[in-house]
Amino acid sequence: MLSPFRVIVRSLVRQLVRILACVLIPGLALTLQAHAARPQARPPDATQLAMQISSPDDAFITAHDAVRVGDQERAAIFSQRTVALDPRYPLVSYLEYWALARQLRDYGDALSSGAPDDAVRGFLARNKGSVVADLARRDWLLALGKRGEWGTFETEMPGFVLNDDAQITCFNLAARALRQVRGTSAAQRSSGGNAEGTATPESEAASKNASIADLLRASRIALAQPRNYASDVGACPTLARILVAEKRISHQDIWSWIRLASDANNLTAARRYALLLSDTERGGDRGADSARFYKQFDAVLDKPALWLGRLGDEDNLAARWKRELVVLALARMARNDPAQAAATMQRRPAEALSGSERAYLYAQLAAAAAKKQMSDANDYSKKSLAAEGLSEDILTWQVRGALRAEDWRLVEALIEKMPTEMKGAQAAEGTWAYWLARAWKAHKKNEAAQALFTQVSEQFGFYGQLATEELGRKITLPARAPPVTEPEVIAVKSLPGFTRALYFYRLDMRREGNLEWNFALRGMSDRDLLASAEWASRNMRLDRAVNTADRTKNEHDFAFRFLMPFKAQMQEKAAANGLDLEWVYGLIRQESRFVTVARSSAGASGLMQLMPSTARYVARKIGMDDYRPDAVVDIDTNLALGTGYLRMVLDDLDNLPVLATAAYNAGPGRPRAWRATLTRPIEGAIFAETIPFNETRDYVKKVMSNATYYAVLLTGKPQSLKTRMGFVAQRGYTASELP
Repeated sequence: MLSPFRVIVRSLVRQLVRILACVLIPGLALTLQAHAARPQARPPDATQLAMQISSPDDAFITAHDAVRVGDQERAAIFSQRTVALDPRYPLVSYLEYWALARQLRDYGDALSSGAPDDAVRGFLARNKGSVVADLARRDWLLALGKRGEWGTFETEMPGFVLNDDAQITCFNLAARALRQVRGTSAAQRSSGGNAEGTATPESEAASKNASIADLLRASRIALAQPRNYASDVGACPTLARILVAEKRISHQDIWSWIRLASDANNLTAARRYALLLSDTERGGDRGADSARFYKQFDAVLDKPALWLGRLGDEDNLAARWKRELVVLALARMARNDPAQAAATMQRRPAEALSGSERAYLYAQLAAAAAKKQMSDANDYSKKSLAAEGLSEDILTWQVRGALRAEDWRLVEALIEKMPTEMKGAQAAEGTWAYWLARAWKAHKKNEAAQALFTQVSEQFGFYGQLATEELGRKITLPARAPPVTEPEVIAVKSLPGFTRALYFYRLDMRREGNLEWNFALRGMSDRDLLASAEWASRNMRLDRAVNTADRTKNEHDFAFRFLMPFKAQMQEKAAANGLDLEWVYGLIRQESRFVTVARSSAGASGLMQLMPSTARYVARKIGMDDYRPDAVVDIDTNLALGTGYLRMVLDDLDNLPVLATAAYNAGPGRPRAWRATLTRPIEGAIFAETIPFNETRDYVKKVMSNATYYAVLLTGKPQSLKTRMGFVAQRGYTASELP
């Protein structure tokens, strides 16, 4: 039984909600009223705490924090308090969205039977064109997909602007599959019907077949993404089950996806893919045999060497499932111990594998050996050239192994195996197109190489710069666009998305602010983008200025792309440590985009993203006796410590900026270890591309590319990225004293 105090409070809340419903914002009031009416256990002091808050911003932030931890009752209370304090609060649509999102999650998870369609449509109408409306539509589509309400799903799908959710992509393909492949009508699909569609006229048959073929191609691409298949939303498994039932997916498809999941070490996806196999494909006819299969399957994923060791010489690999398990086990062994896996391939029963299966395994061995920077990686690659169905990760690491050896014929052969979407001049920032052109150049295919270098050089970035130099030119800046005018700035600064973004930034809610800002940029012309970058700069949102200017296609202003704030302090600290100013700027642009209070998930802080332990170490070494941990975000302190550490790693690594840059990201011990495996000097660009850590590899390339553009801006003279990258020679490994 509720206490009198709670009865009074609940009555007051309901009255407030009714007032809101009649006078202020109907959508929010109705949604909050539903929450207020729920008989849920309320924290005893939540309402009292809400009444003590006098700032709508504080109430909003508290409501947001409650949403993040899933405390919907508390979120509703502080949402009500926000509106009570300011009925026209600028971010009021988020309060309504948070409550609506909970309704949609409950509906999608079958925790609620009442369809909130009218509430969603009302919200979308009131917030048309905003990012929060698109978020609500996304949640609605996910709920509809989970419940199999395909008719409504297909009606609402075209309105999803971002269209960037892999689960919704799978649900959309599932809806299309039911309509195009199974031929179920919209009404039947919404009610779970499976009736076959009527025959199509002969004149429409070709179009229908082409549409189905397109659907199946898109479905296979979506289903071959282990991370998306492992999602608990279950959209991609839904699509897969439909296509399996319609016999549009073969067991070859399923085993290839299992291999891809294993390559990504996504064991959840691998196990879920395996559920698609029929009893026959699992090596049995009924449940008992299936249970044995899954037990063996788990053993292969978890302890492949042990499972293989238990196979006897007499084990028969005639059954497809047994051969696949042997291949899977050997591939998983290769991840940790390529030499052991290679030896096992030469023994029974693995030696009975087919030529294509062995080629696939040699590709696995090559990639694993290349990641470990082993000398026999390329021998394995040469035995794998007939392999098919390889993941992007395996293909790229095979090429990196060949690059390290500068075996240009093997580089060419391996890149030529890549699908067009991987090796095109505009794909992967031109990475593989550049190296393919280098291989052609090494083989005197000069005309083809020059043409490909020309295509890659059209990009602004690491490989675009290197390609420019291969064409005999140094790095310069594109023609600067005319300065934006005040009317152009006025036209963009009044956009509601920018207004909300700046309000979020004021509340230190960068994620939400960035979402609003980026959504507002959709469809902008180059002039609008430059005006938006100017507006961001005026508001000291330097990261947004850089990222917005980066989007232009034809008109460019590199003064925005490569901002130089805090120049006097930067010059002082760089000079004090004998560092190139452009290198320091290039590093900070990559580290923090000039957000002085930036903090990474790992705990790094400030412009130069210093870890607490590193900051303490450097402060002690340079004699900063008054250093306090909370001072790390102070601009002067952060620059002094960051440039001090950069000088230390540069000295520690033979004054090679490419190694010092890697050390700044991954610690000095790792580039020392990577260099120790070299057998001769290699180009700095090859060293960077073959760094085993994805994050560090990308970081080094971006920092060095940034530094080159900053050098052009600072000196006004053409620059050479190749000279900046230099060469890296082998040196025996010794431990570093630096953190």
